[in-house]
Amino acid sequence: MPATPRQARTRRAPLRTALAATLLLAVTACSSGGADSGGASSGVEADSAGTVADVGAPEQEAGGAAVAESAEEPGAAAAREIVTTGSATLVADDPAAAATRLARLVEEAGGRVERRSETAATDDSAGSASITARLPSDRMTGAVEALGSLGTVENVDVDSTDVTGEGQDLDARVAALTTSTDRLRELMSSAGSTEDLLQVEQELSERQADLDALTAQRQRLSDQVAMSTLDVEIVPEPVAAAQSRGGFLGGLASGWSALVTTVQTVVLVLGVLLPWLALGGLGYLGYRWLRGRARPGAGDDPSDGPDDGAGGPDAPRPAAPDEAPEPVPAGR
Repeated sequence: MPATPRQARTRRAPLRTALAATLLLAVTACSSGGADSGGASSGVEADSAGTVADVGAPEQEAGGAAVAESAEEPGAAAAREIVTTGSATLVADDPAAAATRLARLVEEAGGRVERRSETAATDDSAGSASITARLPSDRMTGAVEALGSLGTVENVDVDSTDVTGEGQDLDARVAALTTSTDRLRELMSSAGSTEDLLQVEQELSERQADLDALTAQRQRLSDQVAMSTLDVEIVPEPVAAAQSRGGFLGGLASGWSALVTTVQTVVLVLGVLLPWLALGGLGYLGYRWLRGRARPGAGDDPSDGPDDGAGGPDAPRPAAPDEAPEPVPAGR
């Protein structure tokens, strides 16, 4: 006989109640890191009876057992999680060769080189090299001591950070979310309607994404604990000596360097401009030649007047034909 709507709702009520309790437990685990999972489940049990208690109790016991197991584990206080990082400056005559030897030592110690850079020497500056290495945490001290065989260790800085509390918090959150996702998978198998199934699947995907993110975070933290990081800068001369050049000799060296740089710049500019200057000179010569060809000759210059003959500008002007000669007095 088909079930009445009242009976269908009665069958779905425990499922929805169980789903609500599971979601509440998951949210509580994410916000408090698993420490308050038991209190959240107890509150759900106080507000709901029967089915809610059956759903919340296994999760509460699983989360509480995980936390209690990690807290009561023998030697837990001694198993501290320490992240060690270090940096050093190494002085070597050949930085590139020292970097190669250091990379070989890192690989022999069971580590790996994550980053390596080298700068070749030039006339103005000496070469240098740098290496970022990841080493097993128990061999960090030996690696720092081995730097002395590659050159002169100018300075060393090693820093250790205790991340035990962070690791325990991540473990508790991962355990609580794992229990939550397992319970949601069980609810999917017993879903009585499509609506309930879709709701459980959506919540399961969200919880699974949170679980994957926390798991990846825990793995990164574990890798930092297991493998220490060491940054080594290799230079051909002490940094302090290179920075302390001053006085008369330091000023003389700076002035000479500035003079050489200026001369090099001027020569470079002349080298760039020389082809253009040569081209401009050829153009100017061609212009003068064309202008000389186009200028008229000296005899054809209209500005030159006719030849004045023997007379000059001071010669007397001849009398005009129409002018009569002046009469001569009779007494002369």
